[in-house]
Amino acid sequence: MRWRSFPVLALGLLILAGCVSHVEIGDKVMGTTMKIEAVSRSLSNDDLNRAVLDAIETAKKVDRLMSTWREDSEISRLNRAKPGEWVALSPETYEVLVMAVEVAKKTDGAFDVTVGPLVDLWGFGPKSPPVPTEVPSDEAIEAAKTVVGYTHILIDATNRRAARDAEGVEVDLGGIAKGYAVDLAVKTLQRHGIKNALVEIGGETAAIGLTEKHEPWLIGVRHPSRPMGHFLTTIELRDGAIATSGDYFNVYSIKGRLYSHIIDPAAGKPITNNVCSVTVLAKECAPADALATGLMVMGPEKGIELVESMPGVEAIIAWRTAKDTIETKASRGARCYRLNP
Repeated sequence: MRWRSFPVLALGLLILAGCVSHVEIGDKVMGTTMKIEAVSRSLSNDDLNRAVLDAIETAKKVDRLMSTWREDSEISRLNRAKPGEWVALSPETYEVLVMAVEVAKKTDGAFDVTVGPLVDLWGFGPKSPPVPTEVPSDEAIEAAKTVVGYTHILIDATNRRAARDAEGVEVDLGGIAKGYAVDLAVKTLQRHGIKNALVEIGGETAAIGLTEKHEPWLIGVRHPSRPMGHFLTTIELRDGAIATSGDYFNVYSIKGRLYSHIIDPAAGKPITNNVCSVTVLAKECAPADALATGLMVMGPEKGIELVESMPGVEAIIAWRTAKDTIETKASRGARCYRLNP
């Protein structure tokens, strides 16, 4: 009797497997690529497709609200307002701005959304020349630093609005908005009843549930010194987020020296601590996105010390040595991952 029931059970599993819907859609969002892969055993392929497209539109809304490359965004409007003039913000922009200030405080200003004037000065912003040909002068750096600092941002929680306290202060949410867009996309999928998905925007990634094969989503962390396809480590991700910041893209060379887009706000210059890659794991992608940038500036010792004081957050920091090799340091919860420096 037990033997006879086995073919029926196997047939049931085959029918269940045949009902799995799987959709993978890519798009361009926030000046980079976006990809969503979703799996459902309750929604049709058409419903799943509509849910994924809705999630992509959610991410595009974040771009419309927060991009400094768009003159009609709320952040551009804030940057055009006179000092002390309050600008009403959408719930999304307000939430990201408050979160950005909180991360700035935790990192002692290593992550700072007002670093825009220095980013522009060093050739990495929307106001920069196409190809920088010389290093900024010390005088220019010091002048830009006078309007850099998250304390220049005024926030009115009662009326959900913000202002700048001085002319020249610029707010740029580029270091956190991608992660926030990932989080909103995940929440949109969940509202549609999707329990298994992977959302990625420009390398910032969040996962819920499992893959179609009932396995965690496998994320490769790019090796900072080797060609594409070589990984510093691989991470199994389920119901969490991962963000990586590195010095291996968006760089330029002047007189044989490389300059990274990661700016140290206190120094007013690209980082010189040899940190080349930071990967942060957290429950949500927005704080992971911001922390990855902040830890690049802070360096291994202070960076790992901060992470280990934050529940639910882990990090892997890599830096280049004088012998042009890679060394790594991981927080306690990330030491389980095999690193290939």
